[in-house]
Amino acid sequence: MNFTMHLRLFLRSLFIQTGWNFTKYQNIGLAFTMYPFLRRIYQHDPEALPSVVDRYLENFNTQPMMASFCLGALARQEERLAQTKTLAAYKERLSEWNGIKRSLSITSASIGDRLFWGTLKPFTLLLALCIWLLVGINFFEIEIPGTFTRWELFGAAAAAFLAFNAIALFVKWQGITLSYHAVNNGCFGLTKFDWNKTIYNAKRIGILISVVLLLWGVYYFVHDLEEFLGVQFITRAVLVLFFVSISLMTRDLRIPNMYVYIAAMLAFSLVSLF
Repeated sequence: MNFTMHLRLFLRSLFIQTGWNFTKYQNIGLAFTMYPFLRRIYQHDPEALPSVVDRYLENFNTQPMMASFCLGALARQEERLAQTKTLAAYKERLSEWNGIKRSLSITSASIGDRLFWGTLKPFTLLLALCIWLLVGINFFEIEIPGTFTRWELFGAAAAAFLAFNAIALFVKWQGITLSYHAVNNGCFGLTKFDWNKTIYNAKRIGILISVVLLLWGVYYFVHDLEEFLGVQFITRAVLVLFFVSISLMTRDLRIPNMYVYIAAMLAFSLVSLF
């Protein structure tokens, strides 16, 4: 795979969620992303291309940022399929292709959900909150004074957005290369990064920052005893403790975390109106 093809796969992978559906999930996005590569390796056998594309239109679902590990591995395996001379060898390699597609999509989804949705998104939100405090936007105030510029307000959100996408795009780019060149080792380049250690360290840093922000918020209200005993502060504190406690028991109660998140957002939105 040359640089031009790598770049085309990378750019097209940005649209892998295009055509997402409840029947076959990301199948349209996968076929769209892989089409230039398939057309190139089957350029001498154009009659085979429709049936090949049909294979990519079967069920496919993984974490969008980690999908690149599937792209590189499937590309290498497709090259092997295109070079097959006998029917028996073709069936064997096709079975391998199906196994790679299924197993790698599941593994990538597991890693990606923990890394990007469970760790990186809340971590970059904390980054934005820290920047707002540093530039004087005190979100602990009931009414935030308008003493900041638009650049300060939107700069923190832009920093969080850029930090998240810089890591996501790096993983997307590297994933294609690593999986394409390491397909035969059974790990498809996934072991190049210590995902568990990265997720563990990022979560611990995020917890530390959260504790610092929480202590700063408590100090902000506690330093004025009258404000500390206010109804608004007590209500917010009770809500925080309630949802933190519920979040620790969601697995035992079999309550999806998304429901707890939605309930928390509604509760805090209602409280902020009073």
